[in-house]
Amino acid sequence: MSLIPNDLSDAEIPQQLGQLLSGLFSGPARLPFAPGGRKAALERLKAFNPARYGSRNHLEGGVSGLSPYLRHGMVSMAEVARVIRTCKSGKDRNELLRQLSWREFFYLVLEQEGEAKVLENLELPKYNARWTDTIPDDIRTAQTGLPCVDAWVSRLEAEGYLHNHERLWFGAYWVHWRKLHWKAGYRFFREHLLDGDVGNNALSWQWVASTFSQKPYFMNKDNIERYSAGKWCRGCAADCPFDAEYETLEKRLFGPGFPRDTGAR
Repeated sequence: MSLIPNDLSDAEIPQQLGQLLSGLFSGPARLPFAPGGRKAALERLKAFNPARYGSRNHLEGGVSGLSPYLRHGMVSMAEVARVIRTCKSGKDRNELLRQLSWREFFYLVLEQEGEAKVLENLELPKYNARWTDTIPDDIRTAQTGLPCVDAWVSRLEAEGYLHNHERLWFGAYWVHWRKLHWKAGYRFFREHLLDGDVGNNALSWQWVASTFSQKPYFMNKDNIERYSAGKWCRGCAADCPFDAEYETLEKRLFGPGFPRDTGAR
């Protein structure tokens, strides 16, 4: 039997849910940006065109949008894999299967190591990192003065979703430019992401931070501009911290002793 009366309007549903789930979330109760449920998941899977996946790195590229449904068990990895195998383009098909394999790999790492270990550094960072856990107010309120960063925070809070490239850019800004601990970033994402499960969220942050990878991930302005079609860079008057060659940013962010010899596997 449903706990939500069938005669409620869309405007009344969040209030009813808020009362039922009181204490399990922070902030005002509201409906998610994307519809949930098994039916919506199958419709999304049916509408997905695997042949467009080659453009996935671009913000307007052919991503599936299935991660929230996979996260909450509304569609299975096996179902998605069956659709992928119908793709005529071997390159796109193989890349899609590789991305699904990464998702499964993170699940297996979580299962093997356990949540407590995955929420700590699995390796030493590959540079002399000095991180703080305190999240600055300008990030929380999307008032950093950087149009791209503020847009990522605003979208994260409004939609509970970010394109994978936006997550990587934001993670790099958070960890390497603002010197904030990846664990604080993990918690910040968990507050908002509809697809933010423990394994994929924590291990992706560790990959950026270089505590689960051979080197830290970072980007420059050219990378952001290219894959966002310049949506934030055009007309931007901010003092852009990303506007430099990779070699310059590497020295600026990680120091002359980079890469650090950590004995990592």
